[in-house]
Amino acid sequence: MVALAALAVTLLLAGMTAADGRGLIGYGRNMYYPLCAASCRGALESAPLVCTPHGAADGGGHSHGATPPECYASDPAFMQTLAFCMSKHCDRAEIGADVLETYWTLHLVGGRRIRLDPRPSKGYYETLETITEEPTVEYVAGEMLNVTSLVAESDYESQVIALSVFENAETGHSRYSLVVLLTGFLIPIGVSALRFLPFPARLRSRLSASFNHPDVFGTRHRTPLGGAGIVPTRGQTLFIGYLVLINILVCVVDIRPGPQPNAWFEDDWHSIMCYLSDRAGALCFANICLLFLYSARNNLLLYITDWSQSTYLLLHRWVGYIAIVQAAVHCVMWVHWYRLLGTHDEEAKEPYWYWGIVAMLALALIYPLSLLPVRKRLYEFFLVGHIALTVLVLVGNYQHVYLLYENHWGYEIWVYTAVAVWAGDRAIRIWRFARNGLRRADVTKIDDDYLLIGIDGVVATQGHAYLYFPTLRLSFWENHAFSVASSFAGRPAPPPRAIPSSQVLADGNEKTAIAAAEAAVPASSGASDGDGAAATTTNPTDITTIPHPRLTFVVRVQKGITQALATRAGTSVPVLVESAYHNPAQTARLSHCTTLMCIAGGVGITTTLPLLRAHPGTRARLYWGLRTASLKDALADEIAGIDLVYSIGQRLDLAAILEEELLRRDEKGVVGIVVSGPAGMADDVRDVVCSIGASGRAARPFVFWDEAFSW
Repeated sequence: MVALAALAVTLLLAGMTAADGRGLIGYGRNMYYPLCAASCRGALESAPLVCTPHGAADGGGHSHGATPPECYASDPAFMQTLAFCMSKHCDRAEIGADVLETYWTLHLVGGRRIRLDPRPSKGYYETLETITEEPTVEYVAGEMLNVTSLVAESDYESQVIALSVFENAETGHSRYSLVVLLTGFLIPIGVSALRFLPFPARLRSRLSASFNHPDVFGTRHRTPLGGAGIVPTRGQTLFIGYLVLINILVCVVDIRPGPQPNAWFEDDWHSIMCYLSDRAGALCFANICLLFLYSARNNLLLYITDWSQSTYLLLHRWVGYIAIVQAAVHCVMWVHWYRLLGTHDEEAKEPYWYWGIVAMLALALIYPLSLLPVRKRLYEFFLVGHIALTVLVLVGNYQHVYLLYENHWGYEIWVYTAVAVWAGDRAIRIWRFARNGLRRADVTKIDDDYLLIGIDGVVATQGHAYLYFPTLRLSFWENHAFSVASSFAGRPAPPPRAIPSSQVLADGNEKTAIAAAEAAVPASSGASDGDGAAATTTNPTDITTIPHPRLTFVVRVQKGITQALATRAGTSVPVLVESAYHNPAQTARLSHCTTLMCIAGGVGITTTLPLLRAHPGTRARLYWGLRTASLKDALADEIAGIDLVYSIGQRLDLAAILEEELLRRDEKGVVGIVVSGPAGMADDVRDVVCSIGASGRAARPFVFWDEAFSW
């Protein structure tokens, strides 16, 4: 369900039988332990043996070498030379006899990789006993090792430097990858927890209006910039900036070449290039885990923070950009490295290489296929392509590290974690709709633009639900989110207040309107002047039917699934209901508000209705702008008893409404402001609220919530 839990599980499960430990390098897993033994083995890594095929040589770098495993497992000269070097440099009392024997069993054949098949023909101590006299011939690197020899001290020391510096670098890769993952998870929790501090409410509102809610530039947040992307708010920008900055910093911190002579790198530049490319690859793996976390519907952060799903989806996209850049840096630097060595053509033939290329290309292709114009016009193509490319990224990454290290160094844990988050989210989705069972949706046509959907037997008190209509189209897996207007049918309604619309919106004087409402008597029907002027509702009060569970949704007909639903108006269709999703932290903040005012446009009213019904404060009012009266008539039962001001065919005077509410001094307590509707309306409300709040003119503290669903 969340990357932290998935990481903990995979750390426990991955590498359970690994003799070099389990977990990530430096955090439960060793690369070269004991270092003395690994350095002896490294000094003989490229030594041709008597049984090495003629003309074969180790390819260096990531290659496995051409000496057959059986040769290492049985060649007397190689085994005795390695055993003597280990006995000379490894303190048996300090390290332990069992540790040396275990290293011999696992690494004699594979060197830096565990090889259990074939096993050495003799054990470490058994091989030592076969050495009848101390060797006097010093092995020269590159020559054939055909007699028991001494490992040159210079070769041994250069291996000690190379292996120790490299393992330190790899430990840094693990450390800073964990920093990226854990801070990406914990910082939203910490920032959200600030709401519990005893901070003056008015000052909190002013700070939010100045540093959190406004756009980082301009006044358009929900309206795409140039139709291509979303401009983040200042609060979102701060965290996005952190993610970018921390990934840049941890990509270079603690990257140092180490002393010379280094058996692997002839100069500092080559070693730094290797460490930087590997660091970028490791950070990319960690960010892929964050990618899945932020995009998950069942993201735990949605339930323990007051950040919206739209915010996490925005973060998902930015983390994706970071991961693409890191993967590109990893690939480009390794290509450059092997071209310098002159072994690029040889390496490019290795399976691990082209699986890495597959993962890189799939990750890069996700970006253009996920741009907002593609998501809006070709949503199903985007969705299927997104999933297919994601699978390629995961498979490619796993194959890349498995073919290199055979799950020996823990890199596969990042892949396991990402898969666990992704699979866990989908398992919970299945559970959510399976518990509701297969239902039928009654589809009613309101007018040419809107549909009313009713589903009996399911309760989702607020938020939104994902609906699957498996028989409508061939893409039976297709699902879309719809806000829940209500969960019960036949709900008794309290007497409403009738407010003369001319007093509410003609002169913008809400105080006059409230005074008129308090003196008004319940009316029997709604009013509209027919030419687009605003009006208020007065709803029937004689509802006496027994409430029963029935989800109600209002849907605007567009393309895709809603268009297919419109063709089935007047009938019922099979439906699966994945419910319900909402942000409890945000609704809890609204529940502590004395006054709740909701501003809705069109079908945006569905989000506000459950909030208005459940509001425990002294006053709640809905301002609703809609294009046709038919939508209001269709929702007559749902808006019964709600203090409603509506406008048909004309824009609400948002500035007047918000100023009147935020500047009034005849009420105390916090006012909650919720906007749900078209992007332009939401941006206008945000602009007015931030302008009043940041200037300090607001007479009351407020909580602002832009209820938007994006993808």
